[in-house]
Amino acid sequence: MKLTAIHINSISTLCFLFILAGLHGCQSSDRLTGVAAGAAGRYIVTAYIVSDDTLYSVRKGSAGYTPGINKIGVTNFTVALDVTDADQLTIQTDYWRNGLRSTVSKEVSVKLTNSDYQFYLLKTNASSAYEGRVGRFSGFFYERSEGGLLIPLVGSPGTPNPSSSKEVVIVAQSAK
Repeated sequence: MKLTAIHINSISTLCFLFILAGLHGCQSSDRLTGVAAGAAGRYIVTAYIVSDDTLYSVRKGSAGYTPGINKIGVTNFTVALDVTDADQLTIQTDYWRNGLRSTVSKEVSVKLTNSDYQFYLLKTNASSAYEGRVGRFSGFFYERSEGGLLIPLVGSPGTPNPSSSKEVVIVAQSAK
């Protein structure tokens, strides 16, 4: 078979496209390799505390998590950390109550220290305090904020005022 200029040109173009696709596939993604990737994952809430009152807790046992306190009547209480950039995450807190799913999200930047991935709110309210982190080796998630996620007690009417200065603490363990 004799190759013509058209065949050679087509083969050259095809080779160029394969090389380009291969180079693109070898580039690392900040979403997979940035500092935020180390903290990303799903976490099971083990304690929810408002103004020093534990409103929800579970204990990890040999057969999974066992119920503890549940004054707020929720199930499937989780925190998911999703990478949005090399040093940014979306923290999504989910829970189910009376068959309805509620979700609250916030954007944070991430910095790595010796033992923690520390979070800083991207959109801050000057009057609120925030502290968040995931243990680099322990896999424990910890978040403390003023006026954070306020879930009303079982049987209480309405929703609490989110601008309240109540301190909210959420502790969670990696689901891995």
